[in-house]
Amino acid sequence: MMKKKTFAAIAVAALSLMPLAACGSGSGSGSDGYEIAMVAKGFSQSFWVSVHNGADDAAAKYGATVTFNGPDNDSQVDKQAEMVQNAINKSPDAVAIAPLDEAALTPALQSAKSANIPLFAFDTAFEKNADLITASVKTSNTEVGKVAAENFIKLLGGKGKYAVIAHSQTDATSTERRDGFLDYMKQNAPDMEMVGEVQYSNADQAKAQDIASAILQANPDLDGIFTTNEATVVGAATPVESAQKSGHNVVLVGVDSGKAQQQYIRDGVIAGSVSQNPYQIGYKTVEAAVKSLKGEKVEKSVDSGCFWYDATNIDDADVQQAMYD
Repeated sequence: MMKKKTFAAIAVAALSLMPLAACGSGSGSGSDGYEIAMVAKGFSQSFWVSVHNGADDAAAKYGATVTFNGPDNDSQVDKQAEMVQNAINKSPDAVAIAPLDEAALTPALQSAKSANIPLFAFDTAFEKNADLITASVKTSNTEVGKVAAENFIKLLGGKGKYAVIAHSQTDATSTERRDGFLDYMKQNAPDMEMVGEVQYSNADQAKAQDIASAILQANPDLDGIFTTNEATVVGAATPVESAQKSGHNVVLVGVDSGKAQQQYIRDGVIAGSVSQNPYQIGYKTVEAAVKSLKGEKVEKSVDSGCFWYDATNIDDADVQQAMYD
């Protein structure tokens, strides 16, 4: 299991799942178990490979069958819509989708409704078509911000000055992480001071580097920086590393788990990060579908969890299981 020497707020659950009973037959799968078709935003990227692994493990425990598909990249909106429609045409017991473009998928969703095939969302929820979705499985980005803040406070001993660099002013992923962090800091770190306003990188690594550089130059007594995604934390790492080498110890905390980010954590430049758990996204999607098909009540929104990782636990098996580049 993951080491917990320093941090208490870890939400990973990959090794604590209870055994699940095999399920009965469904309309599209004969007598051996339910057939669930999943269409992701991608297929070969490590994030989606981890989602796929979680789905397969849940299917094995439930006695279900999962087909997993997705376009080559997240720009192939039409291809994903075609994949979803093809999945529906095969009459599975349920279809789960990680939507790239909700409008492009609306005809397929209506087709599933007409065929009485229950729909599930994973990674990203539907908004305009939410009434057609039985359940959505995704990360609570507010919780991501909260977990980051809790560990940030511990790293700094509840004192000092800090700055925040978010990756977007409009993307809910960014704003929810930002607000989750700031709300927790406001409530639990009365002796810590935020310098200036939140800065925005537009998920551009070079811009994040420039912003972090300017912040550090303007605040030679800065103690820490929080960033909301991979591009932003990796961009900030360059000036932070330079500051650290010159004797200015700045605590840098981020979100996500790209290769460069993981290396910076191993090297001690980034103190730690909060990661989504794509394995659990896949697992809980299949779990929700099976429970619903069995007539059990499922929550409309299912949180797939997040967890803190740093140099002390980054190579643990359950952490690496959830890592994505």
